[in-house]
Amino acid sequence: MKKLFVLFVALVALAVVTGCNGNTTTAAPTTAAPTTVAPTTEEPREFAADGEFTAYVVGVQSNAPMVTTVTVTIENDEITGYFIDCIQGKRTLNETTQVYSFNFNASSKKELGFEYKMHWSGYAATDDTPTIEEYQTWLTANSKNEWHQQAALIEAYWLANGFDSVTANAETSVIDNVAGVTIKDGGYTDLAAEAVQLAKDGKMQAIYTSQDDLYIATMTVDAEGNFSELLIDVLQGTPDTAAGTFAWNTKTKQELGLEYKMHWSGYAATDDTPTIEEYETWLEENDKLEWFQQVALITEWVEENGWNEDLAALNDRGGTLDGTTAVDALAGVTVRSQSYYDVLADLFAKMAE
Repeated sequence: MKKLFVLFVALVALAVVTGCNGNTTTAAPTTAAPTTVAPTTEEPREFAADGEFTAYVVGVQSNAPMVTTVTVTIENDEITGYFIDCIQGKRTLNETTQVYSFNFNASSKKELGFEYKMHWSGYAATDDTPTIEEYQTWLTANSKNEWHQQAALIEAYWLANGFDSVTANAETSVIDNVAGVTIKDGGYTDLAAEAVQLAKDGKMQAIYTSQDDLYIATMTVDAEGNFSELLIDVLQGTPDTAAGTFAWNTKTKQELGLEYKMHWSGYAATDDTPTIEEYETWLEENDKLEWFQQVALITEWVEENGWNEDLAALNDRGGTLDGTTAVDALAGVTVRSQSYYDVLADLFAKMAE
């Protein structure tokens, strides 16, 4: 009996040792803690797209047309630059007919540079043989800046401090907190604010001037480079060629719509009591398109096919891509069309590559 007890104890001890060595026991399964992946959220853009966004305002200077612009450049959803410019016009009297004509200048103030000659009269009084080179030297010697130099100082100040940082004298409107600037705030700050808002809304605008007409093209863009709502418009003036005064129309051609009356004389000759409603019917019956309908053919084609820099007028009308073959979809464009393609080229050049 005693031998049996000893044998039992030995067997128990052997079992304990074997268990400790891990040869016959199985560890309880362990469950790894679930891995939580934080959702990735892309920061919302402040601006709808990269590119150049231009705000403009028309005016009259010395009885001639004028348009002032401010463009803001957006790169990687940040403002990287501002650009102020102004295109002025001139009034010319025909000595023979005593009739005035009005035309935009070929170059803007920025393009003129020192040729704008903001301080020229002061300099010329000091020089018997004035030249642009001597004018520049005189400006530096007298601590004066030409218009384009002052505009650049304002642009840099906006970029460093925000477009709302520039202040002007309440009575004179002269900018008073940017060193080297002595010009008035000709609506520049308001235009800068508008340009920034356009960038947030994704609305691009381009302008093109010819004679006393202002051509306008607009579209909506997004960050992926898509565009929509393409529109061409024109604002014309109502000059008094006898008195020599200039004013802008209150409505653009798009706003006038059928009231622009491009074919009105032809229709009115067929109707003793002409009305806009009958005019519209007459247009349809005679396969004629009003101005806004014709430019719609252009914008619809571009929206369907994308912008093509080869698109141009063919014999001043319609459209062609190769200079000889007419685009069928643009056959209904009987107005002179090159200016519309020019302003569209400016517009699409503003998109980020």
